[in-house]
Amino acid sequence: MRRLLLLLAAVLPIAAQAQALELVPTTLNLPGAQGRSELWLHNPGPGHWRGQVQIWAWDQQPGAEHLQRSAQVLASPTLLDLPAGARQRVWLLPASSAPVAAEQAFRIILAPAEPAMPRYSLPLFRSEPVGPTPPCLRAELVVNGSQFMLRLFNGGTGHARMSDLAYEAAGGHRSLLLPGLAGYVLAARQRQWQLPPRADGYAGGRFHARLQDGTEVILAAQTPAIAASQPSGL
Repeated sequence: MRRLLLLLAAVLPIAAQAQALELVPTTLNLPGAQGRSELWLHNPGPGHWRGQVQIWAWDQQPGAEHLQRSAQVLASPTLLDLPAGARQRVWLLPASSAPVAAEQAFRIILAPAEPAMPRYSLPLFRSEPVGPTPPCLRAELVVNGSQFMLRLFNGGTGHARMSDLAYEAAGGHRSLLLPGLAGYVLAARQRQWQLPPRADGYAGGRFHARLQDGTEVILAAQTPAIAASQPSGL
C-alpha cells in the first residue's frame, strides 16, 4: 500500500501539469484579403501551460498528410503563458492582401514548452469572402489482398469535414465504421481510410458520412480497384 501511495504521489504532479486547455473555436476560418480570425484559450487549471503558436501549411498527398512551416498567416501573440484560470486571445491574420485563388489549408499548432504539457492542432481554412464551392466527393474502394480501403476524392474548391462514416450493405443494414470525426478531405485532394474486413467484401453497398454543415452524403464506391503491390525489402 505504501508503495502504491508513493507511486501515486509521483504521478499526480505530472497529471496536474498536463491540464488540458479549452479552445474556442476548434475549426478556424480566415477571409482571404483583409479578414482576421480569433482563437480563445482558457486554462481551467490547476497546471500552468506555456508554449508557442506555430503556423503550418497543410497538404494531402496519396496516403500521407504533409505539414510545412508557413509565413502566409500571422499569429499574435506567438508566445503563450497561461497560469491556472487565465484566458488568452490569439489573433490570426493573413500576411498578404493578395487575393486567394483557392481555399488554403493550415494547421495551427500550440506547441508546449515542456514535453509533459499537452499539444494541440487546429485546422484553419483561408478563402475569399465569396467562399469556396461545396465539396464534390467521389468514392473508390481499394482492395489489397484481404485489406480494404475507402478512398475519397474531393473535386470541390472547399474542404470536406467527414464524420460518422458508415457502411450500408445491399440489404439495407447500416454499420457505423468511424463514429465522430473521421477526418478531412482538402479541396482538390484525396484521402483514404482502412476499413475492417467484411465477408461480403463491401460488394453492392454504399457508404454514408456527415459533412461540416450537418448534411449527410451518400458515397457509392466505384468498382473495387486493386492496389499496387508494395516492393519487398526492409
